[in-house]
Amino acid sequence: MKTIYAIAFLAGCTATAPILTDEPPSVDDGTGSGDQATSSGDDGDGSGSSTGVTANDATTWKIIDHDYQAQVTGYWCGPTATHIALSTRGPAPSQSALASELGTTTNGTDAITQVTGVLNNHLGARYVSVEMPNDPPTQAQHDQLWRDIVLSIDAGHGMVANIVAPPSNHPPGYPDNETIYHYFSVVGYNPATMQVFISDPADFSGNKEYWLSLDQLATLIPPKGYSTYRCGVGRSHGDIDARYQMLGGCTGFLGAALTDDTTAPDGVGHYNVFRNGSIYWSPSTGAYEVHGMIRDKWRDLGWEAGALGYPVSNETATPDGVGRFSVFEHGSIYWTPQLGAHEVHGLIRDKWKELGWEGGSLGYPTSDEYAVAEGRRSDFQHGSLTWNASTNTVTVSQ
Repeated sequence: MKTIYAIAFLAGCTATAPILTDEPPSVDDGTGSGDQATSSGDDGDGSGSSTGVTANDATTWKIIDHDYQAQVTGYWCGPTATHIALSTRGPAPSQSALASELGTTTNGTDAITQVTGVLNNHLGARYVSVEMPNDPPTQAQHDQLWRDIVLSIDAGHGMVANIVAPPSNHPPGYPDNETIYHYFSVVGYNPATMQVFISDPADFSGNKEYWLSLDQLATLIPPKGYSTYRCGVGRSHGDIDARYQMLGGCTGFLGAALTDDTTAPDGVGHYNVFRNGSIYWSPSTGAYEVHGMIRDKWRDLGWEAGALGYPVSNETATPDGVGRFSVFEHGSIYWTPQLGAHEVHGLIRDKWKELGWEGGSLGYPTSDEYAVAEGRRSDFQHGSLTWNASTNTVTVSQ
């Protein structure tokens, strides 16, 4: 047994978890279409916890949905904690699949940075590794841990902590007289009591899930670290999330998510707002981003309920390298630094297209479409296009 614990010391994983003959059932990775997503597994109500919250606390604590599993082997705490964290976002890979991704061996999982890498492989660039080398931790490290927990849980993302638990500082049920090197997941918090909810793969003495004080957690992590979500309070799903990741996710130009996936007022589409723009989805158009002054113009025109409808392209540079445009179901918005953003749609847009778009004789639009005596008009740098309501034709004025 001493040799086993020596291995655990090197690996950063306990070697005394119950050995099961069969791996618990798990499902493969998967994302649903149409920005609909569900989380699998246990409802995280704290059953089996060694400490709890009182009825007076019930309106303050938060535990996110997750799939609890006990680790299959004594050295799979890293893969299992990673599974639990991933399951807060939906179906998660099996322990064995994650052990392979993490490079876990009988010596365990080497470092929290490996866990962060696997979380980001599955969820995009959302997680970072935070080292806590000071033992005891500094007040700044203690406070940052709490901020990270609140951000992660509020955004619906589980965390993974790599801990060192000496006999004098054991979570509930840990074996006496042993220093335990281990990974577990953080899936909830209670601001009233400054406690965190732990989902522990080791299942020591039946303590699968329990509350720990923030103070104790902060002393368990040094000199290791933890993997935490750092990408805004909003949650994106399905096709919107796929587009978000394609555009660079948290490190892309859209930045962090500010809202959850939200149903559009028409009840048909969905959207997420990010720090520097939005992504809109509908069943007929798919998911596309819109940002900057083009987004502002679209907003002024009534969003998706306005004349243009949903976006059907991302914002794109024009061939001349000067302007930018986004295409919508029923028209386009063009922008240049000198002229700002203006919409063009219908037969006027069709005629402008025939004339060569912004590269033709009229240049870029300088107005939105507006009413005139004979019908509707749009102005351009070098002329105008007028639609005649009586004849349903468009004439060019230069």
